[in-house]
Order: sequence, then structure tokens, then C-alpha cells
Amino acid sequence: MKPVFLTVVLILLAAVVIGGYQIGSLYLANAELTSDLKDLSSLTGTRIGLVENRSIDDIRYQVIEHAEDHGIKLEPEQVNIERIGEGKEGSIYLSTAYDQRINFFGLDLTFHFTAASPRNS
Repeated sequence: MKPVFLTVVLILLAAVVIGGYQIGSLYLANAELTSDLKDLSSLTGTRIGLVENRSIDDIRYQVIEHAEDHGIKLEPEQVNIERIGEGKEGSIYLSTAYDQRINFFGLDLTFHFTAASPRNS
């Protein structure tokens, strides 16, 4: 009876580890995207004169590229951009909402995430 119990415990432990890894990686990717949105919205390069003012579409595609780097697939309409002011005095607020799916032993689970930069208005 002990070997059967030990086998069941090990199988359950493996399932918890596999599920925890899959879910944890989704949350980690969201945290990394949130950090990237903070960096993109800071406009540091524009404020010190290193880069020109970016268009809304340029910013949108930068967000999509950063999301892809973290394994997150975004469509352009999922990226929200609010520009307040222009140039050195302006600020940008970035946000996005998306769903990520995992397959957990034949079960499709969907998780909803949002990522946003701080409001600098």
C-alpha cells in the first residue's frame, strides 16, 4: 500500500510543479511587460535630446515588440496610448489588456492580464 500512496503523492506533486511553472511564467512575463511599459513611457531619450518625438504608431509597435520578447502576442488594438502634452514637457500613459492560455493536462485555462505604465500627468 505504501508504494501506491507514494506514487500518487509524487504524481500530484509533479502536477503542482508543472502547473505552478506554467502559471508563474505567465505572471513573470506580465511583470516584465509592465516594467517595459514604464521604461517606454518615461520619454527619457526625448527629454535629454537623444531621440526624436515618437508617433503613436511607433510607440504602439514598440510595445508589441517588447511583448513578443516576453512571449505575449498583442494586436495593435490591444495597446492603449494616452499622450499628454508634447516634447520634453509631455508624458505618455501606456496600457494593455490580454489573455494568455495554458494547457494543463488537457484542460485549457485562460488567464486575463493587464499591464500599464504609471500615470505621469
